[in-house]
Amino acid sequence: MAYTLYGPGLRDPVILDRLFQGRIVEHAEPIGALHPLSTHADDGQPGQAHTQQRLAQRLYTQTAQQTAKMPELAIHAQQIMSTPVLTLADTTTILSAWAVFRERRFRHLPVLDRHGNLVGILSDRDMLRYAATHGRVPPFGADAPEALMGLEGLYKKRVLTATPDTEIRQIARILLEQRIGSMPIVDDAGQLCGMITRSDILRTLVHHMPLELWV
Repeated sequence: MAYTLYGPGLRDPVILDRLFQGRIVEHAEPIGALHPLSTHADDGQPGQAHTQQRLAQRLYTQTAQQTAKMPELAIHAQQIMSTPVLTLADTTTILSAWAVFRERRFRHLPVLDRHGNLVGILSDRDMLRYAATHGRVPPFGADAPEALMGLEGLYKKRVLTATPDTEIRQIARILLEQRIGSMPIVDDAGQLCGMITRSDILRTLVHHMPLELWV
């Protein structure tokens, strides 16, 4: 399988090892070879049956401990969502919002009103679209108009959300078909309790879920 890095005037092959920053599979410790146990309590060697019994118990304990370390199967949103969620107030200025995107490197931030209700979602693309439309290149200075201007008109007010018990497969399908990069997770009271992005789903797939593709 070949990977290629594309860019302006660039087309270089990439070695597979360079695509991974860390080890995905945890280091496994050998538990030793298994030996058949004697069916006789005494086969002519004193204490052998007792030694074999202790060996069997030790191997059983090691196997049980390794099984207990196996990751839980991720099925619902509450198992992989990011929480608590960094949010913006609807009174936040463009200058402050841009600083959050730059420093925290998020791509989507929920917007809440003064009562804590979800009223929209702001993306880094929304910020860049504003800069391109108005011809103002960030970072903005403290004396720039953006230091006083709010986010009204920048963030999307129609936000698709899910509940904590929504299946991850359904969320992934919606993100794909609706071409959105994130989905806020709200509880029964409508309060924001988490956030799921495409990166969260891909990270879970790589580290925890069996990858079986059917065609």
